Amino acid sequence: MPKPTIEAHLDKHELKQKMNEAQGLDQFKRWQVIYLRLTQPQLSVNAVADASGVSYRTVTQWTWMYNKFGPRAYCLAGRGGRRKGLVDLEQERRLLEELTGKAQKGHIVTVRVVRERVERLLGHSVSKDYAYDLLHRHEWRKVVPRPHHPKRNKAKQQAFKKTSRTCWIPPEKPFTPPPPSP
Repeated sequence: MPKPTIEAHLDKHELKQKMNEAQGLDQFKRWQVIYLRLTQPQLSVNAVADASGVSYRTVTQWTWMYNKFGPRAYCLAGRGGRRKGLVDLEQERRLLEELTGKAQKGHIVTVRVVRERVERLLGHSVSKDYAYDLLHRHEWRKVVPRPHHPKRNKAKQQAFKKTSRTCWIPPEKPFTPPPPSP
């Protein structure tokens, strides 16, 4: 099998420096593959794959990428972040602060209300999931109603429990036959 050659974009000292400066294991392995392919051309692709802990196909793909695009394009791009955020975090905070004021006055804030506000802000429709994600991102949670009335009278409740019947007895009604059918 032919051994693809490595373009001399960087020399072996620069490649060693790139390996030492690698931000993570993935990037280190990429530079290691190119370093091994450049400094030890007698090694087969399978031997380089075994030494770096990746597959044969990965070694050939990384070699092609390095040869075609050079060292700048060979670095891994960041994988995290909010790439699909429709509204930035500060705008989301302001929107939820407005709704917090309404909620404190006793209004019920639902996902539908949040979704409508975001749609009004953006000028186009958004999914219900986006509204749920927005609430989750800002640590809003579902608040259930209180299990009792805030102005309850415990003494009256206890008195009612003592004087009420233990079972329900329907009131007696005199039997009236149904009217005859014509």
